[in-house]
Amino acid sequence: MPGCPPATLRKIGTDGCYNPMRKLSMEGDYGGTHQDLNPIMELLESTTGMVHSESMEMYNDPRFFQGSVLNKRLAAFSSLSVVSGLLVGTSTSVISMKKDINVLTLDGQLQLLGFVIMSFVLFANVIATYIGVAQVYHVYRLETAGPTGFEMACAYYLNPNIVSWRHMAIKSMLNSLPLFLVSTGLRIAVNFDRVVQHMEAPSVTMARFLALTFLAMYTAMGVLLYYIHQKHVGVFRERYELAKARETPFVGHVRSMMAPKGNRPLDV
Repeated sequence: MPGCPPATLRKIGTDGCYNPMRKLSMEGDYGGTHQDLNPIMELLESTTGMVHSESMEMYNDPRFFQGSVLNKRLAAFSSLSVVSGLLVGTSTSVISMKKDINVLTLDGQLQLLGFVIMSFVLFANVIATYIGVAQVYHVYRLETAGPTGFEMACAYYLNPNIVSWRHMAIKSMLNSLPLFLVSTGLRIAVNFDRVVQHMEAPSVTMARFLALTFLAMYTAMGVLLYYIHQKHVGVFRERYELAKARETPFVGHVRSMMAPKGNRPLDV
């Protein structure tokens, strides 16, 4: 640095010159001043396991940058998850739908049927969105996790549980498109009747029964989605740990063969 003596690069200077390597040279630490985990995040990591401060291995293997049939399939699957995400945003209109459903009248029955169908569309696309995000994320993490990353990713992608839920997600999203139109048509029909006639309000008992019924249905949907999440995470961890348990000894053996065995001079 201009104006500073070279000695400041080797020890703490007393002339006020800025030496960015002073702390690193004293402590031998290349992590910097922000290497330590925040106390709150450290508490969450040690008690709840919700966060982790360590990630998977990172290798700059040239094979990671080459195309594969797995990546092409993921690209197609990702495009479907985008559509399901848009449908989730659209089908959340069930929250704003009028809930004055009287099942003793024709309009009330049509309104109830439209509400049930739209709830199914919402649930089907929530599942499709989660699976479309989780599976792509897990595959990419496994694929870049080491020398056997592609094999780990394929083992995850072709796992029977992962395959079945992926097919379920695709079929749910595609079949929900016509159901979305049917539900919209039912809502429009009820709205036409609202213009020309007064809707008879349901009784308190009927309204409470419908509220508890849909509460139980949405709770069951949440439990099922949590099960799907746990299954995906379980398969992801199992594939990673199984592959790493067999990969580490073999890679260590190969690297020991690559290292020089002694201090003898090279022959040729």
